[in-house]
Amino acid sequence: MKRSRALKPLSSEHQQALLISFQLKQGLAGHPESAGAPKDLPGLMALARRFEEQILRPHCRAEEELIGRHLTESDLRRLRGEHAELQRLLDAARGARPGEQRADLAAFAELLERHVRWEERDLFPYAELHVDEEALATIGGELEKRLVLARSEAKSARR
Repeated sequence: MKRSRALKPLSSEHQQALLISFQLKQGLAGHPESAGAPKDLPGLMALARRFEEQILRPHCRAEEELIGRHLTESDLRRLRGEHAELQRLLDAARGARPGEQRADLAAFAELLERHVRWEERDLFPYAELHVDEEALATIGGELEKRLVLARSEAKSARR
């Protein structure tokens, strides 16, 4: 799908989100082909936590703050609601027993995939049509700054 240069950083992270969703689904189902994902529950939880910290939180914040002001009220409500539900599912999984943890991770993976597909198929095309070029360029510049900062912080945290 052709994407505005300004929104490409978010689309790139969406590709990573789809991979995480796939890995979680495959790992939870015990499939031998899991694209390198762990197959045990603690490993899958660690995968989800890393994704949350390194990509999901800054990504959601950037979408809401930078694109949110250009959306319809209903799209903004859905965007925020799904972001909050993704976070709620991860929080619930962290404090759950193994059976519930599996269910929370599975629900997270399903919602993550649906959410990314909605943004790529509906939300971003809407923004590309309704946001002027100057505003899109500003969004793109801010996204680049935030991504560089987020990656830098993630590297520092790993040390």
